[in-house]
Amino acid sequence: MKHVFLIKPSPDQSKSDSLTKNIARVMEGRDYEIYFSEYKDHVKEIVKNFPEKTRFYSVGGDGFFNQVIQNLVHTDHEVVCLPFGTGNDFSRAIHRHMSPEAILKATLDRPAIPIDTILVNDERYCVNVGCFGLDALIANTVHDVKTPKSAAYVASILRNISRYKFAKVKVMGKNGLLFNDQVTLCAFCNGRFYGGGFQISPRSKINDGLIDMVILPKVNRLFAPYYIYKILRKDLISCQDVVVKQVKECVITTPAAMNLDGEKKVAAKYHLVVQPKSLNLVI
Repeated sequence: MKHVFLIKPSPDQSKSDSLTKNIARVMEGRDYEIYFSEYKDHVKEIVKNFPEKTRFYSVGGDGFFNQVIQNLVHTDHEVVCLPFGTGNDFSRAIHRHMSPEAILKATLDRPAIPIDTILVNDERYCVNVGCFGLDALIANTVHDVKTPKSAAYVASILRNISRYKFAKVKVMGKNGLLFNDQVTLCAFCNGRFYGGGFQISPRSKINDGLIDMVILPKVNRLFAPYYIYKILRKDLISCQDVVVKQVKECVITTPAAMNLDGEKKVAAKYHLVVQPKSLNLVI
């Protein structure tokens, strides 16, 4: 099988150079090619050049992996997620290691398994988490904070909670209303992690055919540190006021912007439909 590496270049050229040398060493004797994504839709153009079944390697962060999978869902192609970004939240859910070289070595001869994705508004697939509350606001702006990702997330919560306006979110399922109120945190999950390592949905599985909805309604701002502590303990869903449901399809109406796998998305409504076993992932 052909192996194709799709790399989002690092601002630090030495890191990219070191990575490509490691890839060459591990892939010696195998049929492979390396491409750097140089502009919007470049990945799409590259994938089109490989009509036969190919194993693609997404080398970047969550947003880049999302970009790559748009071209691979509902195809015979396979994909490996090699973390080379800032948050790398999807990688945390599927890999024991966070070293791209270690993951490459471990997955080289493993078969792919089919996993779920979530189709949003019939136009874009989500593989990890889509969120709408304070968590989305922070995810859409956390790159502005020049500190380590996890520390930046906590600092951003504490900084923004005092001025956050608690977005109104209405969620309709196939059988009726699921939620209709203001939210503090609001996530629809296929994966488990977001925000650079925070496990928002510990029970989520990437191949169960379900979307896990986790909503923390509007809370007193003074209690924010308590809920941060519960997230850090991977225990938010045990709180009595947290709404946890599993759905196959829902429609979200909110004025808030969505953060979809690390990228901002704005729409009038958000129609989410799980796509069971639609992506061939190697883990």
